[in-house]
Amino acid sequence: MRHTHDYRRNKKLLQAITTFNRIGLPPSTRENMPDTQRQRLEAREEAILAAATAVFGESGVDGARMAEIARRADVAEGTVYLYYKNKHELLEAVVDRFWRELTKGAIAALSEGATVNQQLHELASYHLQSLIDDFKIVEITSRARMRHGEPGRQLPQIREYVRVFDAIMQRGIDLKEFSADTAIWQIRDVFYGTLEHSARTLVLREQGFDPTVIDHLMRLFEQYRPSPQVDSASGLESSEIMQALSRIEKKLSRS
Repeated sequence: MRHTHDYRRNKKLLQAITTFNRIGLPPSTRENMPDTQRQRLEAREEAILAAATAVFGESGVDGARMAEIARRADVAEGTVYLYYKNKHELLEAVVDRFWRELTKGAIAALSEGATVNQQLHELASYHLQSLIDDFKIVEITSRARMRHGEPGRQLPQIREYVRVFDAIMQRGIDLKEFSADTAIWQIRDVFYGTLEHSARTLVLREQGFDPTVIDHLMRLFEQYRPSPQVDSASGLESSEIMQALSRIEKKLSRS
């Protein structure tokens, strides 16, 4: 009975925060909303998303029930529908939340001042562990989006996530650790594809995180290193040869 009473009493309030969350209100409107009111309603939505993530992971999309999600979030079932019109919309919110949190975690996983190689290793380790930890929800949401004909729904969030990898690779190119003609998008696909397939295998085998996956993956980057230009006869790099010739030329000019 308490949930029913809360639902009726807060219906207008919840409708207001639904608009706030879905379409975003102007900053002035957000500032005018009392902190306690905003925090309470945002915390309730977070509880719904956390509960939905768990239920989708355990029961799948088809098996998940809004009543069970509401029970775990400790709200009335009607309250869930004030935030999300249906289960499909709630699923999309769960996926959005997953990618946002994944991006925050990836940035936090990178050590400040680390080398390019170290950061690639850290990102690969983080991604593999994240996929293993949340593999059910990743698989379920991916299949659900394909089934509903919306394979690109989370593209903006995914783009934000892979920009972390792109930024590390671009830094490597700028530092001349990778060849200038390196196609970042190609190595990115191999990077994430390898980790996703490895995560699936490890989950199915119930093995957990395997550091050798990361070690093997890191070897992939070696082929993108710039090749030193070496004189076949002497074994000297061309830059060293040019420096030696320059020194000889200076000596001759002084003599």
